[in-house]
Amino acid sequence: MNNELNALTQQLYAQGYTRDDHPDTVCWGDWQNFCYKWETMLQFTWETPCGLLIQGESNVGRDVAVSECFYQHIWYCPENDNPLFRCPYQRKSCEHIPLGFPLVMCPCHRTDRAYDYACSMEKVMAEHNREAFKQYMELTGGSYCACVVGSNGYKGGYYEVKYDVMNCIQCGCKNPVCVIRKQPCNLKKANIFYDVRRTWITRQGFLEEKRVEVTKGLKIFDRAVAQTDAEIWLKMKEHEASPLNNYAVIEQPKKTPEDHRQEYFSKMHRWYGDQYDYFEFRYEVENIRIARSEQRDLLQDLRDVAEGIEVIHATDSLKAAKAQKRARREAAKAQRIRKVEKMILTCGWDRLEDIWKRRAEKLLDDDQIAALIRQCEASRAKGPPEEAQISLF
Repeated sequence: MNNELNALTQQLYAQGYTRDDHPDTVCWGDWQNFCYKWETMLQFTWETPCGLLIQGESNVGRDVAVSECFYQHIWYCPENDNPLFRCPYQRKSCEHIPLGFPLVMCPCHRTDRAYDYACSMEKVMAEHNREAFKQYMELTGGSYCACVVGSNGYKGGYYEVKYDVMNCIQCGCKNPVCVIRKQPCNLKKANIFYDVRRTWITRQGFLEEKRVEVTKGLKIFDRAVAQTDAEIWLKMKEHEASPLNNYAVIEQPKKTPEDHRQEYFSKMHRWYGDQYDYFEFRYEVENIRIARSEQRDLLQDLRDVAEGIEVIHATDSLKAAKAQKRARREAAKAQRIRKVEKMILTCGWDRLEDIWKRRAEKLLDDDQIAALIRQCEASRAKGPPEEAQISLF
């Protein structure tokens, strides 16, 4: 394909045109061939093998203009007068489709026939769109539904129902009555919370130690979802969960890298490092519930602490992580400010590089910069300190 000349290039070369001298309707393309200009192809009229006309200015004609394919040593493109377009009738047995081509597409060609909408591809596509819209309205009743999806267009049909509550959650469905289930929906925001119990059992010689930690208030979804969607999601997961297929209600709990590491060593080796003769780690999900927000049970927390269980709340851990991140950012910013101030006091503003000027203008205000410049000028006016003469007598 790289060394092949398209029909347009061969025709122009035969007429004596060159790469620098050619008609205004074409240009030199990226494939070392002549190609039609976009405004030129908009004036074309295409014809399918079954006689349908395509206007170059229409959306269908624009799709034909950008159609390009290389299949079985044949280059299908407008310059070769054989661009491919999807058959609107989905006739897989059509003799004009390239042999073995995976899609139902047929080559078009330019025509001198006067464009007539009555026998055009635009009319056929408009009829298909009306049928598709009619089917969509029958399925949804005029409401948008993420579970009513369109087929890919190559296997026939328009729309089909594929109910998945995750589609409703991801798009934030707000239909008061579900289009598929025909039941009212509770659109109040909620989330699914769960707790994680981590258990470490270590043994060194005859001494065995057991430590339990419970992290409460972990969330399934990053943002709140509709109450009904959360209930359906949880029911589906409970139905799929089975010890036979090793499916859990929470398939992917939020494990830390250390959890994965300790879980692997506990399962494969029963040891972790050189300090224990026996090591066992358990990660269990419990107390799965649906709520609008995390509610803390202080009495239960006190009972857990009395039993020697370390209680951690996910919201507290998140707040602590945010506070640490904020402190790191403030410390880094203070360090950058100190560097900028030192550069201004050392070099002065006139001899300061542009990059340091931009940093100073970003980190400091005008009054601070002016004060540093005055301080630098004052230190220069005093001059270097005179060395006192050392006298031995």
